[in-house]
Amino acid sequence: MKYTSLSDNLLVDLLKTNDGLAFKEIYARYWMGIYKAAYIKTYHKELAEELTQNLFVDLWRRRETITINSLDCYLYGSLKYSIINHYKSQLVKEKYQDHMNGQKQSISNNTDDLVLVNDLSKALNQGIALLPKKTGEIFKMSRIDNRSTKEISQQLNISEKAVEYHITQSIKSMRFHLKEYLFLFLSFIFLHKF
Repeated sequence: MKYTSLSDNLLVDLLKTNDGLAFKEIYARYWMGIYKAAYIKTYHKELAEELTQNLFVDLWRRRETITINSLDCYLYGSLKYSIINHYKSQLVKEKYQDHMNGQKQSISNNTDDLVLVNDLSKALNQGIALLPKKTGEIFKMSRIDNRSTKEISQQLNISEKAVEYHITQSIKSMRFHLKEYLFLFLSFIFLHKF
């Protein structure tokens, strides 16, 4: 079968049956266009490559469960949301960095506060280490890597309810483990989520 002559719809149907050659043809057919669109929006070669590559990795990973009416619309729509999510994440990181820089300046004159922050950091790492492996992993993805419940559920191939359960359990456990640091811990949690 010559894949280059197949329609997008047929390629998608073959992709859903784990046909690697169908994926290879979709990749060959759309990679350059997606990359160019990403580059036009980001003006950054490496970022455009990363977004494009991640889009195709996600397509392969979700091949059996996705519903695609138009491959073209699906890929370019996914790219649009990937770019938006990337910049949202960057804004959150910058906001957090600005906040932490401000915190460091206000703390730097007070040795007791600096010791408290170091203790909190150690206690936080110890608390994460005490969590069950999957719960700890989900906590880190949610609160440290700032990933959404949906992203985590897709990456770990579990339901969003399961992700929410693990996050709730981890916060309860961390709250108990960090009783004496509760105020700083809550600040940490909210800064990373918003």
